[in-house]
Amino acid sequence: MLWIVSLFIHILLVDARSIENDIENDKTTDTEFARNNCVLSMKYKYGDLKEPQPLILTRNGTASAILYPNINGTLKVQTGQSIYLACPGEQNFLRNTNYAQEVKATCVRNKIFHVNGENRNFSSLTCYHLPEHTARHMKSPCYNRNTHVEIGFNLSTNFLRVIELCHNEKTYNTYYTKFRMTKLIGGYQRSYPRPSKWMVGDYFGKIDINRQYNFNTQLSTFQKLLNSSELAKSHLAKSRQFLSRGHLTAMVDFVYGALQSLTFWYINAAPQWMSFNAGNWERLENSIRNFSTYRSLDLDVYTGVHGQMTLPNARGKQQDIYLYVNGTNRAVPVPKFYWKIIYDPRSKKGTAFVGLNDPFIKSITEDIYICSDISSKIKWLLWRPNDIKAGISYACTVDDLRKAVPTIPKFQTVGILT
Repeated sequence: MLWIVSLFIHILLVDARSIENDIENDKTTDTEFARNNCVLSMKYKYGDLKEPQPLILTRNGTASAILYPNINGTLKVQTGQSIYLACPGEQNFLRNTNYAQEVKATCVRNKIFHVNGENRNFSSLTCYHLPEHTARHMKSPCYNRNTHVEIGFNLSTNFLRVIELCHNEKTYNTYYTKFRMTKLIGGYQRSYPRPSKWMVGDYFGKIDINRQYNFNTQLSTFQKLLNSSELAKSHLAKSRQFLSRGHLTAMVDFVYGALQSLTFWYINAAPQWMSFNAGNWERLENSIRNFSTYRSLDLDVYTGVHGQMTLPNARGKQQDIYLYVNGTNRAVPVPKFYWKIIYDPRSKKGTAFVGLNDPFIKSITEDIYICSDISSKIKWLLWRPNDIKAGISYACTVDDLRKAVPTIPKFQTVGILT
C-alpha cells in the first residue's frame, strides 16, 4: 500500500491540474447539479447502474462512443441531454422497453430519464443479459501478414471496437494488443466479478487452450519438455508458481464491468508466471492507470510479448518452453519478455516498459536488457525492478525498444512521457 500512497502524493505535487471533463468541470456540487439535472453513481453494486448493465453511449451520426463517469464514479447528464443505452447480443434487450436492444434516454431530472414515451428511473434500465462482445477479423493484416483482430460490440449503427490485436494462427500467440485508456479510468468499477469462463473463438485450431492452463496439464507438459518429472516439479507449485492466463490488456484498464468482461478472450492473454503477473507487471499496470488519471491524459496503450523463455532439460540443454505439447507438435510459446507502451497521441510522447517473464534466473545479466534502461527518468513509476521473482523490469524509449521488437506497430514519437 505504501507505494500507492507515495505515487499519489508524488503525482499531486507534479501536476495539480483539474481532470474533470466539460460536464464535470462545473463548480456545483452533485446535489446542486441534481436539482435540475441528472446525477448517477456508476459504482458497482451500490450505484445506480444495475446488473446486467447496458452500455452507456454517446452518438454522433452513426458513430458511437462510451460515455464515462468522472474519477469518483459519478455520471452527470444535463436536463434535456440524451444518452444511448445498448444491450447487444442474441436474445438480449433492455427490460421493459418492448424488447429494444438500443434506446435513447433523455435526462428529465435527478435519476429520471424519458425513454420510449415514458419516464423511467435509471436503475430500472437493465439488460436481459450482459452485453455480448465479439471478436472478428479486420480487413487489413498486421505484422508479417498475421491475423488482425478486433474485440468489441455489434451495435445497430456500427461495430464499437474496444481492443485490437495481432494474432499468429500458426503458433497461436498474440504479438500485441492496443486500446485507448480514458483519463477517467480512476472511476472504474471496482470488484466487478470475473466471467465464469474465458472466450476461445476460432483462434486456437484444435487445441483445448483452456486445458493448457490447468496445473496438472502444465506439469505433464513440463515433464515432456524437460524429460524429467523432478525438474518439472521443481518449477511448478500449485497456487504459488505456475503459468497464469496473463492479460495483455488488463481487466481494470476499463471503467465499466461490461468492458472489463470483454478482456477475457484467450487471444488477449499469454502464458505468464504467476509471481511476475502479481508482481512488477501488476505494479506497472496500476502505475499507468494512476498516471493517466492524475495527468489527465487519454493514452494509447500497446501490450505485447517478445522472445521465448527456456529452461535446462535433464541433460542441461536449454529447452524452449511451450504451453502446448503433443508429440512433436509445439504451440503457444511462453514469452521471455512482456512489453508495454503508453503513448499520448496529442503530444506524440511515449514510453516503453519491459518485464522479464522468467523467475528462475540465477543472476541479472546484460542480455536481460533488450533496450537501454531509462527508469530513473520515470519518477511516477514505483516497482521493484531488480526483484527476480517479481520480474526484472525497466523502461526504455519507444524507438529503442522497437529496434529489438519488430512486432511493435509504427507510430511517431517525439519524446518520453515522464
